[in-house]
Amino acid sequence: MSPQDKTSDSQAGADKASKELAEDVAKPSEEDDIVEDLEFPLWFAELALGGTGEGFLEKGTRHSLLFVRRPVKRLIVTFDNLSNVNNTATTREPWAYKFARDSNVSHLGIMAHAAAWFRDEALIDRMKKLAAEGFFDGYDRVLFTGTSMGAFGAIVFASLVPGAHVVALNPQSTLDVNLVPWEERYEKGRRQDWSLPLGDAAALTENLGPVRIIYDPYYAPDKKHVERFSGDNIQIYNAWFSGHKSGVFLRKIDGLKVVMSRCLFDDFSQKEWYKLYRRRRMLPWYRGSLSGYFKDKGREAMAHTATRVFRENLREIRAEQEASAAVLGPALVSPPPQCNDKRVIVTTMKNEGPFMLEWVAYNRAIGFTNFIIYTNDCDDGTEKIAKRLEEMGLAKHEENKFRKGASPQRMALRRAPEVDAYKEADWLICADCDEFLNIRVGDGTLDALFEKVPDIDAMSVCWKLFGNGGQLTYKQGLIIDQFEWGLGEDEYPNYRAYGMKTLVRQNAKFDRLRVHRPWFNKTMTDIHWVDGGGKPMPATYLEGGWKASEGFTHDYARLHHYAVRSVDSFLVKRDRGRTNHVNDDQGEEYWRNMNYNSTRDTSIKRMVGKTQALFDEMLQDEKLKNLHNAACEWHEGKIATLRERDGWAEFSDKISKINAIPSEALEAAE
Repeated sequence: MSPQDKTSDSQAGADKASKELAEDVAKPSEEDDIVEDLEFPLWFAELALGGTGEGFLEKGTRHSLLFVRRPVKRLIVTFDNLSNVNNTATTREPWAYKFARDSNVSHLGIMAHAAAWFRDEALIDRMKKLAAEGFFDGYDRVLFTGTSMGAFGAIVFASLVPGAHVVALNPQSTLDVNLVPWEERYEKGRRQDWSLPLGDAAALTENLGPVRIIYDPYYAPDKKHVERFSGDNIQIYNAWFSGHKSGVFLRKIDGLKVVMSRCLFDDFSQKEWYKLYRRRRMLPWYRGSLSGYFKDKGREAMAHTATRVFRENLREIRAEQEASAAVLGPALVSPPPQCNDKRVIVTTMKNEGPFMLEWVAYNRAIGFTNFIIYTNDCDDGTEKIAKRLEEMGLAKHEENKFRKGASPQRMALRRAPEVDAYKEADWLICADCDEFLNIRVGDGTLDALFEKVPDIDAMSVCWKLFGNGGQLTYKQGLIIDQFEWGLGEDEYPNYRAYGMKTLVRQNAKFDRLRVHRPWFNKTMTDIHWVDGGGKPMPATYLEGGWKASEGFTHDYARLHHYAVRSVDSFLVKRDRGRTNHVNDDQGEEYWRNMNYNSTRDTSIKRMVGKTQALFDEMLQDEKLKNLHNAACEWHEGKIATLRERDGWAEFSDKISKINAIPSEALEAAE
């Protein structure tokens, strides 16, 4: 019996659900506006009534299965990894969905909703039933694949399909403490039920076709797992100095699709692998990992040599490319791969607890995918909130230790390149919790911005300083909704108003991220760096500069800087620990330089709805909600303490009048 016959019940259910949803969407109602805003996953176009494909979706609490049948008689079976577990977006799709769709092959994607290493009796029974019913029969080749946790799943479930091929990137062989007592990275995984069937991947490969394992032999935790595999069908592909992120590393060198395609449709020799992996020579990540390896061994001289040789090789490669371009013409020279998928913010925080969830929600709403949050000396639980966000898969928290007098931001940026989220990023920016990137094109998202300027390496955006807008007291609520008054579009009353931050693509041209702008590889001459309006930055910026120049444009994006917020919050922010008096310690000069209220600007408010929705979604987590509430209570308590100090009322009244909203502007706005 064919897989089509065996899955007819599931298909009928999918068709019925698709029909009902399509009918609901078609009905005119008072909810039309909400429906129009819904985003559907890519696979919906194939499985919906009238779609181009057929298949099924089986939704479970711990795992869900999505199957799409396509004409080419190849089946790829994919397993999600840990990074997907907390993804509850309606647009979620299985790992490698786009690759399967573009290759026109059938795809069964197992989506994980828990860090359970597929130790799910219901899932195991379902996969066994599919195999027994002949679901995997009738294909010219079946390829199981995944990374890390997903690689474990790929191997163990492939054992149900004799002769199946496997591509496993950085796999764990098992997390059974009786078999691998040395594996301590994944506490949640170790706690799963390893007495269930299919618990040891290393013992299940005998009846499989080629099992191709891609990993970094210098990464000891993965090496121990790989050493447990044996047999003539085990093929090892060494991805040197890629750490536990060999899949991301391959994507960075435009190699992952090549590997998958060759393994799905043809063969993939060691010779082809080594030729492909030579592309690593262009990747700064490789240089950093190689140098870091020698530093960890105490071989500083070799670390410096590795960096020097990398840069020399890079210059030679660039020279060869330029020579080829001159001889063959530009049409025959392939451009480097450009990815926009992973957008990461590096930030430092201290006592930002009441405000940080809005900031995370807003940046998620416009398209940032991860946050590296460094915290230091917090009193309000900011670090606890950051840790909880990490547990929820929404951010990476790092403790920021530094000597007295050092810059927290500079120390964080010095350490950030060692963080996996940084290494994997396609785009990076250093931004503070009071800075909000207001994208002025399309729907206000990074996708719209990248569509407007698709080939840039960096974009610098200028601050737009926002004042307190006459607000004296602290109120809970979105900052972007409360504060509307700031500087005019081309108003620069002091040098701070020219400040800028830079969104930069992490490619071979990129060297390192700094607070306001990146440094680029000095061997590169074709850096496409633009301002907030898409206008090329002056060449002098390659040598230095952190402020916007004359003629800087803002048509596409502006960085809203809410440095003061309310008078109450400003005094908490600027407090230096004086217990008796309110005076210059509170930063009157800073207030004077950053509090401007000459013009009303509500353009960012179009993102209030999405931001509030994501904010509320995060607060569904009870632990995070309690931490947020505790931070707000600390903030309010600090304000109450400050109000008891001598001179509070006088000082508050004094600064509230500095650069206040002009009466004529207020009247015009009303």
